[in-house]
Amino acid sequence: MSGQTRAAILAGRHPLVWGGAFGLGLALTAWLERTGRIDWPWNVALIGFFSLSLVPLALSARNRSRACGTASPALDMYNRRAMIWAFGYVAALGLAMTARNTWHPTGPVLWLLALLPSLAIAYYVWSLGRYLVEEADEYLRMRQIQAGMIATGLLLMVASTWGFLETFGIAPHAEGWWSVAVFAIAQSLAGIYLTARDQRDGGQ
Repeated sequence: MSGQTRAAILAGRHPLVWGGAFGLGLALTAWLERTGRIDWPWNVALIGFFSLSLVPLALSARNRSRACGTASPALDMYNRRAMIWAFGYVAALGLAMTARNTWHPTGPVLWLLALLPSLAIAYYVWSLGRYLVEEADEYLRMRQIQAGMIATGLLLMVASTWGFLETFGIAPHAEGWWSVAVFAIAQSLAGIYLTARDQRDGGQ
């Protein structure tokens, strides 16, 4: 089987398969780390491994969008930028954690390392806004806004519910940077839902 054939098979799977793999992988990594079963560098290695599922996720989502006529050059550019920020985030996080655990810096250097992954998040936020500027199709632009609203609502529900559980001593503390992963996953799920809705409406 050729590499192109394998890539076509991977890209042909439903985006939910890859989104689920990515989300479950992050959750598994967090659980293993919190229970003391793994530590650096295995936590970073696992995050990097599960992040590979983002590539077939983007390809399958693109194929689904093209199948129901909801693709555009601006959306393709946004998906490429999404891959850049995702892998940039994992690389920056791995670099920052490796430097911290290897050289144990202090002062300004430690501050810079702690803020390094935020550069990828800033690029992610910029790419969201840039897509809305570049997208010429009003319907597709509205779809992206809808996906962002759904993702924001899910993030608010998850964050506030977890916060209440933490306040009452039921759930452990969750670091704030998990909000980015929750929003990105929620936005992907919202996009999948909207694509499925378009396919269903188009078949009627």
